Amino acid sequence: MLKKPLPGAVLAAIACFFSAFTLAQPPAPSQRPAPRGAIDGRLTWFDRQGKIVGTLGARGVYRTLSISPDGQRVAVERTDPQTQNKDIWIFDVATGAGTRFTSDPGWDAFPIWSPDGSRVVFTSNRGGVYDLYQKSSSGTGSEEPFYQSNEGKATNSWSPDGRFLIYYSIGQPTHLKLLAAKGPAERQPVPLVDLKFGSVTGRFSPNGRWIAYTSNESGKNEVSVRQFDRAAGTAGRPVIVTNGGGRTPLWSGDGKELFYIAPDGTAMAMQVTAQETFQAGAPQPLFKVPAGLLFWDVSPDKSGTGTRFLMPAPAQ
Repeated sequence: MLKKPLPGAVLAAIACFFSAFTLAQPPAPSQRPAPRGAIDGRLTWFDRQGKIVGTLGARGVYRTLSISPDGQRVAVERTDPQTQNKDIWIFDVATGAGTRFTSDPGWDAFPIWSPDGSRVVFTSNRGGVYDLYQKSSSGTGSEEPFYQSNEGKATNSWSPDGRFLIYYSIGQPTHLKLLAAKGPAERQPVPLVDLKFGSVTGRFSPNGRWIAYTSNESGKNEVSVRQFDRAAGTAGRPVIVTNGGGRTPLWSGDGKELFYIAPDGTAMAMQVTAQETFQAGAPQPLFKVPAGLLFWDVSPDKSGTGTRFLMPAPAQ
């Protein structure tokens, strides 16, 4: 059975964790501090041992990011050094070349790719509320509304079959919600986790059968999974897979491992079976991630010993 959230210091720690994923209306450029999770450095590839195996683009301030399904491109939130405006850029993995993808004065962040890599959906407050927008990943065409409501929201993951998105509501606490990718403009999202708990960073498994996420359902921030019924568009009961804390889970490209960040900043790996049932092995430490890191991704086209992790890291 799930425990009730704990009082006092534990609740304070939980609130601090979830506040890191909230956004606020940006002040004037000269007054804008770097948001939590933003790192001045380079987009950096790490192997399983924490060895740097490559970089993308020039030095800059990077934050939220997502690797394309084929592993060939990266969409990332980057801060303009002159205006402090936050836009989406797309980098070519093979060449390292980057192209500005959005240029609206609003704050653009949390890019995710459609399963076929043809579109990028992202969060922007250009209309006053953090809504979801989309654009062809080729960079051509206009940026169009994808989903709008009175609630601020930040994209997390797109189901492999293209039918559903996971986003989290921006507030205190944050709440994961499931949204039909297509439908009437007034379509309503469905909460994935009981709203009396905070939840964030939801990710569909590569086979679309499970959702991994972070929540405080157990009374502290842990990584959990829920089975996902693709036909009905509903999620099952939680299975808590960490013990002692965890956040920002990622699935390996083959779906046989679950990665997360431990409370001390160590990247962890866990062998899993995520089919009709879910089974998890003992977590294994990999390497310490850069201080202040909140957002990372893993190569979807490489698994096992070839796994590579992408994250902003201070320039060496």
